[in-house]
Amino acid sequence: MKITAVNSEEFREQFRLVLQQSEFISVRGVVYFWKSDAPIPRVIGESNILYIGQTSRTLNDRHGGKRDFDIEVAYFNRFYRHVIKKYGPLTMEFKPSDSPKRAEWEELKAYYEAHLEYPPLNRSVPSEPALP
Repeated sequence: MKITAVNSEEFREQFRLVLQQSEFISVRGVVYFWKSDAPIPRVIGESNILYIGQTSRTLNDRHGGKRDFDIEVAYFNRFYRHVIKKYGPLTMEFKPSDSPKRAEWEELKAYYEAHLEYPPLNRSVPSEPALP
């Protein structure tokens, strides 16, 4: 499902529907990506990835609670709204992982190597986790 919201209330409704998708409720241990339809210019090249995160829980467990849900609504007001207007609808995608922290680190490392910067919403970058 794509998020096309133009205001906070629409974002709340659409994001709830995204989190209710069966795979977001049932798949545990994932690296997830917030993406725009069109790519955004980066230091090198362009990318439609806005954020790379991870959770050992399901995406619904990670973002469905009031506090985390409200954080995403705040990002809509400060960031997502502009991205939707300029680069098109948002999607949330994921890759299952037995080691989500390591997989997230690897995805961020690959992103940095490709673009010489991290995705726009990744403010802190985790240190390399120990191998299991």
